[in-house]
Amino acid sequence: MKICGVVAEYNPFHNGHARHLAETRRLLSAETAIVCAMSGNYVQRGSLAVFEKYRRAEAAARCGADLVLELPLSACLWSAPGFARGGISLLHALGCVTHLSFGVECASLALLRRAAALSRAQSRRAAALKRGLAAGLSYAAAMQQAVCADDPAAGELLSSPNNTLAIEYLSALHALESAIEPIAIPREGAAHDCHEAQNGLPSASHLRSLLAAGQLEACKPLMPAASFAILETAMQEGAAPVWTETLDPAMAAHLRRQPPAALATYCGGGDGLENRLADAIREKISFAAICAAAQTRRYPLARVRRALLRAWLDLPVSVPPEAAYVRVLAIGPRGRDVLRRMKETCPLPVILKPVAERRLPEALHPALTRDTLADDLYALAFPAPTLRAGGGRFRKTPYCCK
Repeated sequence: MKICGVVAEYNPFHNGHARHLAETRRLLSAETAIVCAMSGNYVQRGSLAVFEKYRRAEAAARCGADLVLELPLSACLWSAPGFARGGISLLHALGCVTHLSFGVECASLALLRRAAALSRAQSRRAAALKRGLAAGLSYAAAMQQAVCADDPAAGELLSSPNNTLAIEYLSALHALESAIEPIAIPREGAAHDCHEAQNGLPSASHLRSLLAAGQLEACKPLMPAASFAILETAMQEGAAPVWTETLDPAMAAHLRRQPPAALATYCGGGDGLENRLADAIREKISFAAICAAAQTRRYPLARVRRALLRAWLDLPVSVPPEAAYVRVLAIGPRGRDVLRRMKETCPLPVILKPVAERRLPEALHPALTRDTLADDLYALAFPAPTLRAGGGRFRKTPYCCK
């Protein structure tokens, strides 16, 4: 049995995601089981997911995924290298995943591997990176400049977000000496962050912009029917859409209690971002305004947003992106078969129901506590006030395909 891993956010699950899963099976076999390591209630761009993780996981399971597992919280709020480390280490730890599928602008595995090797080499040499950073570039831009100096074609790949993630996935596989075989699938339809669909294939950011404008019906032809139905139901129940800006007053109150030294624990890099954040937090009120005031060429918007959410969640960058346990969010048609295999091959505890957490070793309690707090704070942003009580995660169980 082939088992293919996918690292995803599905924020929300749309036609492009369904195409990616279908193309993966076309290349491997129709019987291939697909396991998704999916971001939970917080996503890598530095925001709250537009609707909560169990519903998004159900959408994935009803639209092609066989098992949906939660990506570690720390990985969700990391730049591309940490995000990739978290996803790949989780899939590798399952012990039964044979392939990894990802969508890219460039489907040449040879070129992607070359770019990954050059990125690792630049990280070791550091001289070219330091020159770029000293010139005020972000880490990602400095890395691209350094790789371009060695190989322009490989460096050009780093200008596209999906290519960048693919390169980091390959580096993570290399670091783990994993036998998982990568598959690069050419991305079709709208480009990342493009605000119009192409051939019925949108970007997730386009769908979020439609939701922000109150245009739910415009999303319908751009999403699989099951995924749209789940989103529509969530909106009818007051559980979506969820926006980070809903938390502005509470977040501002919390952030203003943080001195620069404390903020530094959530920033990483040691490059002074904490001081710029402290100034912005003191002067501005809303999350968006704080981000806009702190953002520079050296401090990209996504990094600023992630640092602020880490401070809000009390999630220091010292918390590694690797999983300490496996949380199951949804089980699709072949999911039970994969779970049976995991029992024999995965050394990590597997959480199917909240009651299982009580039996986990004490060493895992800090991670469980962080996850509980993160979900309780996420609940404060639900449109319906009646849904904002804490403890919701203890009432959730995975969706199971019949």
